[in-house]
Amino acid sequence: MPEAINDTESLFHAIEQGDAATVRALLAKDRDLTKAKRRGEYKYPKDFELDAFKFLGAYIGSLTGLQYAVLTGHDKIAHDIIDAMFKEDLDEKCGGNNTALHLATLLGSRDIVKQLLERGADRTIKNNKNFTPIDVVDDADMQALFTTTPVSP
Repeated sequence: MPEAINDTESLFHAIEQGDAATVRALLAKDRDLTKAKRRGEYKYPKDFELDAFKFLGAYIGSLTGLQYAVLTGHDKIAHDIIDAMFKEDLDEKCGGNNTALHLATLLGSRDIVKQLLERGADRTIKNNKNFTPIDVVDDADMQALFTTTPVSP
């Protein structure tokens, strides 16, 4: 098996296990792992499933490590991955043309949303259901992040 596939599987396994130290070590060794995707039988958290189907769509598709960390609630790991990413990779899309910002917003991960916005994630990307990330939430505090966090150049 090629090393890149082993490293990708190792990254996703470490995220699944909540092993932030291994995630950081893998990303230090190969920063391009932030772009690696893996197919899986991913599901939205039960508490968010109906809203996710309505605003993001039922199909999740292949995920990056960041998207997987957000989806599974491993926010500390998601922060570490964002720190390792290049700005141009923040808006990688998964199923339904959703980004990590769409996922984090819907799932209520305020700190992740704030960090993504501060790093320059595109808040105007529309998914296949024609929703931008701010459109998928009705929480006033979360919406405020989109208006108070400056747009990164």
